Amino acid sequence: MPISKLLSAAIVAGCLFAAAALIAGVMADDYPPLDIFNNGLPLLAAGLLVLFLLSLSLRTYYLILASGGLLMMALLAFGPTQSGAAHQTSQDAKRFMRITTFNLQGKSSLHLQKVKAFLAETDPDAVILEEVRWKHEEFLKHMKAPYPYQAGGHGLVILSKHAIVDKGRIDRPDEPCWRSLIVNWARLNVNGTQVDLVGTHMARPFYPIQQETDFETLTSFVLSRTGPVIIAGDFNATPWTHKIKQFSAETGLARLNTFAPTWPARWKTLPLLPLLPIDNIFVSPHLAKIDLSIGPRLDSDHLPVIADVALVE
Repeated sequence: MPISKLLSAAIVAGCLFAAAALIAGVMADDYPPLDIFNNGLPLLAAGLLVLFLLSLSLRTYYLILASGGLLMMALLAFGPTQSGAAHQTSQDAKRFMRITTFNLQGKSSLHLQKVKAFLAETDPDAVILEEVRWKHEEFLKHMKAPYPYQAGGHGLVILSKHAIVDKGRIDRPDEPCWRSLIVNWARLNVNGTQVDLVGTHMARPFYPIQQETDFETLTSFVLSRTGPVIIAGDFNATPWTHKIKQFSAETGLARLNTFAPTWPARWKTLPLLPLLPIDNIFVSPHLAKIDLSIGPRLDSDHLPVIADVALVE
């Protein structure tokens, strides 16, 4: 069979798969398990771009039309994502807080040294850590010097330079303690202004019902707050998923990270190219975004997210 026919068949197969994935993503509103397809929208768009270029090289009209049309549909699917982004204020605005969040699990013997150096260099006011284990007890004790106020000791931990005046946690029912924690929160007194800092770790998209329940639980918690709120952590969902868009719409919280990929940074000991922004920070309307950046590799499979926020007068 000529190479052109094989290539045409591959393009047709790719277009059929892309069409099915786009349809599944749209149906996620009614069937939450299908939301997993929306996580891969950027990868789908990149693949369709390749199919479109190949179609142009073959000069086959119906393939150009099919791949080009699907590419446009994939790009348009990113459109509603912009509505949930936080207001960008001036870089000269007075900083209210610097927050960083990352997954503490690491493989190398130098991992915790890298974490300490990273925190010393970036000097955040508060840190939200995910996947904290009992083996990290000594690390947390060491961090008492720069961060005298701490909430939590396993799973999700909040470190703060500002006093904690209240705190709490929310667990999944009927789950063992090592995988039950959804939310760990602390109310901080930041120079006279109280703000609820919330650490979260949502279920993976491979467990869609549990993930949906986690988002419902987090939404209910946010709606019970009346003052400034900052939520940071591993959402296990990208900004263009139905769950994230619905979370923003129902809570009024805006996200700080839209396109900066944070995962996967590693597989076992092998460094990888991060592709998806599943680690994020959300803020209530009391706060505005000054800056957001992605930190260096700390031997975790996630990259850190660092954000500076201003208090809206």
